[in-house]
Amino acid sequence: MRLGLLLAISILVALASPGMAQSGAPQAPDCSSALNTPAMNACYKAAHDTADARLNERYKTLMARLGKDDQERLRDAQRAWVAFRDKQCAFETASYSNGSIYPLLVTNCLTELTQQRTATLDHYLDCPSGDTSCVPLTQAAAQPAPAATPAAAGDNAPCRQTAGAAKAQQYVQQCTEVSPATHPPCNAQNACSLITDEIKRGCAMIGAGAPAFCASYK
Repeated sequence: MRLGLLLAISILVALASPGMAQSGAPQAPDCSSALNTPAMNACYKAAHDTADARLNERYKTLMARLGKDDQERLRDAQRAWVAFRDKQCAFETASYSNGSIYPLLVTNCLTELTQQRTATLDHYLDCPSGDTSCVPLTQAAAQPAPAATPAAAGDNAPCRQTAGAAKAQQYVQQCTEVSPATHPPCNAQNACSLITDEIKRGCAMIGAGAPAFCASYK
């Protein structure tokens, strides 16, 4: 078991080297100098936060350039991807679930899948002509997307903006309470629909023992 942990740490340190950073992406922290578990946990969390921020930025950019129907399809795909990401990382790291390195392995897995998803969205934003995997954009990818107003952004606008700070915070608290995800979308900067969908999913999974507020989401 000790050998396995040492091997896992070696792999994580290798993955943390600057050479793994994606060109043009926000610079993730170099975790190769973090030599104890608390330091590595903090560094890998920072790396994941960087990757997650990049993904959110590309997602919002792509949403702004899609037609209404494709926006709905992308929204559904992103929700499905979040569920896949969490289950995939749970599967990949299950054998270390009782070890001190488990949080690092989970975070590293989440970061890798997040970077892969970002690359996919980047592909959609700069898709070569004739590629059958391209999706139609409402404007040329080289042109900056116009700033979305609350009326135009609709379901894509931050929940804090569309529902107000108090209501958004209520959604966030309820989402955090029932979500089974490792990194749930319980953030007031996400669309209210994304947060409430996660609440519905969590309430349904809990079933009869769900909190009283779940009755409002059936």
